[in-house]
Amino acid sequence: MRGNKGFSMIEVMIAAAIFAFAMLAIAGMSYTSVYLVSSSNSRFTATTLAQDVIEKARNHGKAWANNLDGDSRYFDEVGNEIDNQGNQNGVVFRRSITTQTLGTGTLMRVKVSWTERGEVKNVVQSAVIY
Repeated sequence: MRGNKGFSMIEVMIAAAIFAFAMLAIAGMSYTSVYLVSSSNSRFTATTLAQDVIEKARNHGKAWANNLDGDSRYFDEVGNEIDNQGNQNGVVFRRSITTQTLGTGTLMRVKVSWTERGEVKNVVQSAVIY
């Protein structure tokens, strides 16, 4: 008998199955990482929208902050203000502001909410403005 050259059919099938399994695992990890990056970007934008109005209130003072009580606005995924929530591609953020007088200061509570994969997400930041 001559020496065996090449691979048998069963060896090739086992190698192909292992390769396919590895590719499925990599595809699953890629999908998860894209979702996590997108979710992280949305949370960053929401935090920035909340922090921005709090910093403005700190600069302008409590009278300015009190005028924002009940304010509610919509923003797109890069933080630009939009008229309303309708017909927007991508993530739409809703920023709501409430204030409460506390002695010599004003407690400002900023809530930014958005929908991601059918689930409502929120970021809430609070600060006392003097």
